[in-house]
Order: sequence, then structure tokens, then C-alpha cells
Amino acid sequence: MNTPTPPYEQVRREIVEQVRSGEIAPGDKLPAIRVLAGDLGLAAGTVARAYKLLEEAQIIVTRRGAGTTVAPGAVAASERSAAATDRESGGVADPDLVALFSGPVADARAKGHGDVEIMASVRAALAGQAPATTA
Repeated sequence: MNTPTPPYEQVRREIVEQVRSGEIAPGDKLPAIRVLAGDLGLAAGTVARAYKLLEEAQIIVTRRGAGTTVAPGAVAASERSAAATDRESGGVADPDLVALFSGPVADARAKGHGDVEIMASVRAALAGQAPATTA
């Protein structure tokens, strides 16, 4: 794991890829957090974080007493997750969103705003920050 990508993200991506490729299928049981952490030489919290993200993405399901399994519908969820990861890594953007943002970006540039300022504003909007008001 000699990459700048955090270990929990590497674990998450590997499981997503295993689901996408069919190496593991819906209903298959995954190792317990402590077991996988030991196998990978990672802290249990690192694997727990990866599992939490996978649960949020509906790729895995954890049930007390039954362990962690690949969720029904995990293949489609893993495709969506992989596409999002690809976009975050500079891959192809969603064409519908590009079309949605093209006009406002062009307007901002026409008003003299630079790309760094536009991106900072987009990040602020994504974070839910209210626009500053002038009095």
C-alpha cells in the first residue's frame, strides 16, 4: 500500500472492484473487521472506516451476529461508486452536470472571476455555506 491514497480508501476501492468484477457476489460473507485488519497489517479502525463507507454506499451489509455480507444490489452500487471515484480522480465528468454548470461558469468568467475563485465558490456551496451579504 505505497500510495498517497489513505489505507481505508484503498480497502474500500479494492472491495468495490472485487464486487464489480464478480470476484465476490451479493450474499458472500466478508472477513470480520479485526481479521481483515490483521491480514492486511492495518488498524481495525482503518478497516472499520472502509466498511462504514461501503455500508453507506449500499455495497455491504453488517448484521450483528451474522457478520458482513455483500449487499443485494451491490453490483450496481459498486458501478456507481467506481464511477464517482473515477470522477474524483480526474476521470470523465457526468455530462448532465457539465451542461448544468457550463452557463454559470461562463458567466462567472465573463465577470472576471478566475478558475480558482470559481472552484472555491463551488466548494463553499457544496459545504452549504451561505453567500456573504453586503450591507
